[in-house]
Amino acid sequence: MRRKKLFGTRGIRGPIATKVTPEFMLKLGGALADHVGGGKVVVGRDVRTSSEMLTCAFTAGLLSGGSDVIDIGIAPSPCIAFTVRTLGASAGAVITASHNPPPDNGIAFYRSDGTEFLLEGELAIEEIVLGQGPRRASWDAIGRVQHHNAIAPYLAAIKRSVKVKRGLKVVVDCANGAGSLVTPQLLRELGCKVVTLNSHLDGHFPGRPSEPQPWNLGDLMRTVREVGADLGLAHDGDADRVAAVDERGNFVKHDALIALFAERAVMASKGGSVVTSVNTTAAIEEVVARAGGKTFRTGLGNFTAVMLEHKACFAGEPGKLVFLEFGPWADGIFAAAKLIELVSADRKPLSKILAERVPDFPMYHEDFACPDERKAEFMRGMREYILKNVDEVRDVLDVDGVRVNRKNGSWILVRVSGTEPKARLVVEGRTKEELERLKKIGLEGVRRFLKSK
Repeated sequence: MRRKKLFGTRGIRGPIATKVTPEFMLKLGGALADHVGGGKVVVGRDVRTSSEMLTCAFTAGLLSGGSDVIDIGIAPSPCIAFTVRTLGASAGAVITASHNPPPDNGIAFYRSDGTEFLLEGELAIEEIVLGQGPRRASWDAIGRVQHHNAIAPYLAAIKRSVKVKRGLKVVVDCANGAGSLVTPQLLRELGCKVVTLNSHLDGHFPGRPSEPQPWNLGDLMRTVREVGADLGLAHDGDADRVAAVDERGNFVKHDALIALFAERAVMASKGGSVVTSVNTTAAIEEVVARAGGKTFRTGLGNFTAVMLEHKACFAGEPGKLVFLEFGPWADGIFAAAKLIELVSADRKPLSKILAERVPDFPMYHEDFACPDERKAEFMRGMREYILKNVDEVRDVLDVDGVRVNRKNGSWILVRVSGTEPKARLVVEGRTKEELERLKKIGLEGVRRFLKSK
């Protein structure tokens, strides 16, 4: 199988000075127009300081290839996917680097149905960019730009799709990103009392790092406790992700949200398939099986293809939830509305809902610097080492790195990032003692195979 050269697990990302340059974006725009054969392309962007510059270059490439551009300006990624589908566009693109650092930027593509580009589409774009380059339209077939307010219909569609009992108090941290334009307004219109943090647009991300992980959400957790909120919500820069904090100010594990919504989707479908990534808790399989469904695992950023293959009723990876009844894209804003719906309907604290429905096993995550040129060698060494040192093995998953599942349900995963120069170690034990034992094995391997040369 051909390997991707430009695309990572979600689109293309990197420094604007060396990788995601205006010149490169011009070529990508032309390549997309060539690939879809003209037609209309929806283009939106996040708030990064470079996003407007790169959007102009990308748009120029699209126009030169004969595509008409529907420019929706600054908007969350899920809003762009929604708009592609509702307007019947040929494709969509969002200029964003998601939760990467501020000097980075990137782009991700959507197909006409709102799903992210699959492997064959990304390879086709690469072939054009790295080959002879895109075809240019004649002077009388150059595309045109029209501007479109996409946020209002997106908000209206979400409100039609959820039923929320009024009165919850919610703290929302939008990371100074595109979600600032949507989530606070949406929750207020759904009848919530909303307290906002970092919800003004700023591409320098002054409030916190964009990734909605517990180590970045101290202000949110503290504010939930101080104001007596029912829960807290946090986005990344383009709001395809969501994280939650319960009424006690405790971070809710990403995997717990996947399990909670997966079980409900399977119950509503009276069976069905759930797709999740290789790095999530075994509790997902347990609650899905309890509801009469089946779980399929795949690599990070690859849930779209597997979701379509198995006609899934729900899909998710950490922070990214796909509600198929609304749209086949990761949508942190719709997920926020669904969580509000769930808490308001159950009339129980979020912590109690989770404790009743989702088993909580101890987990460990850590990232390590790993240059791209060393990733293949590192993974070869780690795979052999892990298989040699972990006992009671039930099965091994090689869909993204290597995940070794033990017979009792515990597991260890080693993989490398598709978007950053990092290696990742994830461990889950059934007890804290087992977690520490598996963690020790993993860390020893990382030290051995990432040692300086």
